[in-house]
Amino acid sequence: MKISKYLFIPVVIIAFAFSACSKSEESEKGEHALVKQKDYWTCPMHPQIHADRPGACPICGMDLIKKVVDEKEEPTTDKDMTNMITLSSRKQALANVSTVVVKKENLQEQITAYSYLDFVENNRKTISARFNGRIEKLFVDKTGDYIKKGQALFEIYSPDLVQAQNEYLIALNNASNSTSLIKASKKKLEIFGLTSDQIQSLEKTREINFTLKYFSPISGTVIEKKVQEGAYVNEGTAIYDVAELSTLWNIAEVYENDLSNVKIGSPVKLHLRAYPGQEFNGRVTFIYPVVNAQTRTVKVRSEFSSNGGKLKPQMYGETIFSASGGQGLLVPANAVIIAGQRTVVWVKTGDGMFEARSIQIGNRFGDKYQILSGLNEGDEIAATGGFLIDSESQLKTGTPTGNQHEGSNKKKSSSDEMNGMGM
Repeated sequence: MKISKYLFIPVVIIAFAFSACSKSEESEKGEHALVKQKDYWTCPMHPQIHADRPGACPICGMDLIKKVVDEKEEPTTDKDMTNMITLSSRKQALANVSTVVVKKENLQEQITAYSYLDFVENNRKTISARFNGRIEKLFVDKTGDYIKKGQALFEIYSPDLVQAQNEYLIALNNASNSTSLIKASKKKLEIFGLTSDQIQSLEKTREINFTLKYFSPISGTVIEKKVQEGAYVNEGTAIYDVAELSTLWNIAEVYENDLSNVKIGSPVKLHLRAYPGQEFNGRVTFIYPVVNAQTRTVKVRSEFSSNGGKLKPQMYGETIFSASGGQGLLVPANAVIIAGQRTVVWVKTGDGMFEARSIQIGNRFGDKYQILSGLNEGDEIAATGGFLIDSESQLKTGTPTGNQHEGSNKKKSSSDEMNGMGM
């Protein structure tokens, strides 16, 4: 039987390709072995990337890290050592591995909320005209002036005030008038704002004053002066807006899910943009009864001293609320590796030996996580360098730490599916 020469050519080509492929695989194995015999650089997120020099990961762009192959280390095949890894002293030093002993600590919950300073409502007053008249002179004529109770504020001419004085003098001069009429006319003068000294002076001199000084009924700082000299005012016209600024309110917006950690009477700290690096102390005095429907926050009011005018209304800052939550196990946040559904720490089990331990974490307290399960008091864990230990483990197993068993289960289920399909 003759074999066509045209049929022979494809056979030769296939044989040649198979030979080349075999040589390529051997070459790749040789290169792989060569890589294993010296230091190399790899990506922490993509351990399949190997390079013989520093650079960036072609997949994610992260800087490559140097891996040191220790010929003394032999990979273990013991099934009980699946989640364990042994690192030489040199590798621990390069990875900056440090350990810390897990222990119980006070759980000091802290909540930070944006806030602003405001006037104390009952320390803010409006001084208004109690009768119609014309401002003849202003003794306090600038916003920001501090006034004391009993200090002269302005001088006013008022026909109403002249008539009230006249009625009081008539009541005093007419001996037939009853005591009640005298008291009523005197009370009218007090309502108009005359002091006891002014009324006594009227009783002595029996002379009507066409202009009278008005004295401040309160102490405080003039927030706003609302009239000018010579202005006519009607009854109820606001003349001064005055506030006592020695104490201020701080209004913070706290999310409703954090409200359980805020208690009336508890101490708070305030950081202001106007004074970076400084901290002011106050106390919670009131929690507002209504939740903001848009922001889902509740206003919390605390009181602060103005520190001699250093703190001013409408300053913005951050309020820090603190609440004690008892005791619990706390570990550094850098020691916890969170990747998808797995949360692990590396527990030191011997000299240079670390074991991946799955844990359940709770709330975060500053730079630490609370451990709900997976660790015991006295366990020693990798406080720093845990991420590089995790990368080393992935390089050796090819599977993310804590997922080895999951990976085998997935493979098994895939095999079962193929068998069920008759493949």
